[in-house]
Amino acid sequence: MNVMANKKLDWQTMEQLPVDAKLSEYQFHSVFVCPVSKEQSSDENPPMMMSCGHVLCKQTINKISKNGSKSSFKCPYCPTDVDISRCRQLHF
Repeated sequence: MNVMANKKLDWQTMEQLPVDAKLSEYQFHSVFVCPVSKEQSSDENPPMMMSCGHVLCKQTINKISKNGSKSSFKCPYCPTDVDISRCRQLHF
């Protein structure tokens, strides 16, 4: 039996759990690694979400689009034609 069931409390409606939870060992920094180039994202090479929802690093998108000379390119993971102007930077 767990603590919430014993107290007959619904954790979804609570602002704070009734028990202490030590999270120090479970705190991580968000890191994105481009699935195509296998490079870790950075301020100069941020993760970019394409219109299809897949995410690549900016440098990979530039390479696929021939340094921006093509206005669209095919996503390497699905059959979607991606418009470069619709790619958006993600912030973790």
